[in-house]
Amino acid sequence: MKKRNNSDSFFLSTLIIIVSGFVIKLLGLINKITMTRMLGTSGMRLYILSFPTIMLFVSISGFSLYITISKLVAESVISKRYSQKKILSESFKLSFLISLIVDIIYFSMLKPLVIYFLKDEDLYFPLLTALLLIPLVGISDGLKGYFNGLKNTMTVAMGNLSEQVARIFFSIALLFITLPYGNVVATASTLLALSLGELVAIIYCLIKLKKNPPIDFSNTSGELKAILNISIPNTLSRILGNFTYFLEPIIYTCILSYLGYDVLTIHTEYTIIDAYSIPLLTFISFLPVAIASSIVPGLTQAVVKKQSKAINYYIKKVILFSIVPSILLACNLFFYAKDYMNFIYKTTQGTKWVKYFTFVFICYYTHIPIISILQTIGEQTYVFWTSTIINFSRLLLIVILAFTSDKPLDSVIIATVIAMVLGFIIHIIHLFKITKYRTSVTNIINLGCISVLTFGICFILNHFNVNFLIVLCISSLVYFTLCILFKLIWIESLFAFVKKHLKLANK
Repeated sequence: MKKRNNSDSFFLSTLIIIVSGFVIKLLGLINKITMTRMLGTSGMRLYILSFPTIMLFVSISGFSLYITISKLVAESVISKRYSQKKILSESFKLSFLISLIVDIIYFSMLKPLVIYFLKDEDLYFPLLTALLLIPLVGISDGLKGYFNGLKNTMTVAMGNLSEQVARIFFSIALLFITLPYGNVVATASTLLALSLGELVAIIYCLIKLKKNPPIDFSNTSGELKAILNISIPNTLSRILGNFTYFLEPIIYTCILSYLGYDVLTIHTEYTIIDAYSIPLLTFISFLPVAIASSIVPGLTQAVVKKQSKAINYYIKKVILFSIVPSILLACNLFFYAKDYMNFIYKTTQGTKWVKYFTFVFICYYTHIPIISILQTIGEQTYVFWTSTIINFSRLLLIVILAFTSDKPLDSVIIATVIAMVLGFIIHIIHLFKITKYRTSVTNIINLGCISVLTFGICFILNHFNVNFLIVLCISSLVYFTLCILFKLIWIESLFAFVKKHLKLANK
């Protein structure tokens, strides 16, 4: 009975976040299409080149509060060791202090950054918009982490949805208003919409928090220390990851400029890879992100109770839920990369990378929740050091490949793929080692056969020039039907959930 309850709870939490993630992705796609077509390649160049810097400072101010508060609140439900009210209040104080420091540092270094490193003064005003975003992210993440820790995934999902709707509304509205004033102002207004979206999400979560206030357990202590113990290694890992992402366009620009390429060519190629190729390869990334979010409360409680069977159960679900949809996406992108690229972005630039690496990016989809599992079971330090080495190796690879390859412009995408695969292999081996988890040979064989069959269907339909959307529908129907029949994915929990609510409706 406990296993059934765990299964239903995890499935329902994941389902809610996946559905909301799908809606958010669909809305984001509409927004991305609008942005791409209104801003053009020159405007998107500013948008994409601004992102690494913004993400670096946002990751610092966010201080990993989402996963930290989610884990501590989930633990407090079982052990009552920490007060939920104190967890929130201490995290908000910490977030305010860090955000203030980060904003000051960010503003003081912005001008020399765009002039001497990014070598494009047009980036100044787009990057300036992050001053508002930096303090908002920590508050938003903290509130969402609290509700996720209570397994109130509906509030998290609606918070994310309200954020995305507001972001899209303000982005499109501001684009129409500011586009006559040039790409710099238009790009800055689009980035400003990120802050407005976070603000709307905060307001929504605060309303929900007032209706469901956190419990203040008596005689508790050490909340701040617990927050720091979890946040610091997680944040350091994220900072170093985002720091290398921040350095990536700088190193790429400097190296290729040294090799004789002009800045516009370098930035355009980087934009094609970062704005078109990578987003299409990671198109359903909301799925592993949803799984990584929904697994934290249940897995935390399993770790606190030392339930090894429950931990292995979550690992099994996570791997299958992540890898199954990514294989279907890879089969379709391999044959129809150009069609999807043109359909979404109204361009075919960057299509070759999608075709080359679509199957390799299956590792990416599985890696995201694996990292979440390792952090939740107390392996933050291991994740930090391995991620740091891998991320800096990626930068080194960009330099080496730029000098040794006959196509230096391709160095950034090849280095990214190598680092991604290496990180996946290291972390999944470590996970299996410390949890003693063993994969089912039967599941591997079944999944392999179903994947080959799906690939064959796509190949045949592509040979007869069938429309890519029709191929997606047919291959999806066959693929998921076979996955359900061979129990690679389970729908019993969905049936139980629907049956339960139908009974309530009849009453």
